[in-house]
Amino acid sequence: MRIKPFMIKKNVKFQEWTNSVYARALFYALLAFLGLRIFTSLVLLIGVIQPANVYPTLDITRNTLFTLEQESGFSKLFLAPWYRWDTVHYLEIADFGYDFDPVNTIWPPLYPFLIKTMKLLFQPSLVAGIQVSNIFFVVGLFLTYVLTAEIVNEKTARNTLLILVCFPMSFYFIAAYSESLFLVFTAAVFLLINRKKWLWAGIVSALASLTRVQGVILIIPILVALIQQYDKDRNLKYLLVNALSCVYAPFAYGLYSLYVFFGLRADWPWNTLSSYWLQRFSLPWEGFYYTFLSILGKNIHPDYSPLLVKILNIILPLFSMYILIAIRKKIPLSYSIYSWIMLILVVGKIDYNNTLVSTARYLLTIIPVFMGMAIILNHKYLRMAYFSIGIMLQTILIIFFYWWFWVA
Repeated sequence: MRIKPFMIKKNVKFQEWTNSVYARALFYALLAFLGLRIFTSLVLLIGVIQPANVYPTLDITRNTLFTLEQESGFSKLFLAPWYRWDTVHYLEIADFGYDFDPVNTIWPPLYPFLIKTMKLLFQPSLVAGIQVSNIFFVVGLFLTYVLTAEIVNEKTARNTLLILVCFPMSFYFIAAYSESLFLVFTAAVFLLINRKKWLWAGIVSALASLTRVQGVILIIPILVALIQQYDKDRNLKYLLVNALSCVYAPFAYGLYSLYVFFGLRADWPWNTLSSYWLQRFSLPWEGFYYTFLSILGKNIHPDYSPLLVKILNIILPLFSMYILIAIRKKIPLSYSIYSWIMLILVVGKIDYNNTLVSTARYLLTIIPVFMGMAIILNHKYLRMAYFSIGIMLQTILIIFFYWWFWVA
């Protein structure tokens, strides 16, 4: 039987792809995802032994949770445990829109929109939300691997994925939260910068800003990389034309804010964050100081965060600062500047007690930090220690999350 030339060509191309960095990136991304997916599901079986004894106060939220718990054994064990905190608000937006509760406007629309779209295939909304997060988590891991392989090497890329999924807060990638989506956009912007695809980098940064307001900060690495390019070729026209890509993200978030204020007749999202959710931005050291006082038991107002979470909210950003200092010469300047600005914003967000809020969780998408950890923890015993501590902490935090403690 004679083999046709186009079949030979296809086989050669397929073989080339299977031997490429992209095939390995997909393999390790799926492996890391499945590891975290199985691990979190097993930990949440704690509900069989010790069910949560705290329930949300709002009737609609409590009724939804009861429905999930009573629908089937699968729903009770593998869906209901994820119906917690911000997930409730994302699903409210997806199901009923912002009119249902204008205080939800602090969450931009892209992630809820994707949940609403996924509902065409999966019901209920919680299943759709988890599907969106899980799919984008695999994509985010894939892009993170490719990015790290380009910047450092593939060994570091593999270790970066391991370190990322073992991070104490990584179970939020599996939950119906926007972490996975934001990870994808962050990695994609960095890769597009590497390839000098400025227009696409601007478009992706705009999508990131419609996922989280912090997405606007992704214009920083684009601008820094453009300035570095100008320093090489002194092409002012090239700089000015491509600098327009830095406009897309603030423009996109600005349009959303205008829609909230004029379309919904609600307050500006940042004002709602302050007035209703009692959170604001401060000088970076203020959160550290008051969180330390809170650890010592000197709270002015009631605080429902476990002590472990407060300690991690101090230790993990400080460790991240050390990592960024240690790898400052090993990653592009644009990555470094972006990471520092994001880190300052992360530790600058405080609550009504002036303590750090969701700090450890927000570190999840600062990719250069995990890249740096993979570079620094280059000995197998260091990685084993990190793996053991990370898994232990993540187990405890997942259980806290299931029991309705405010983890992040």
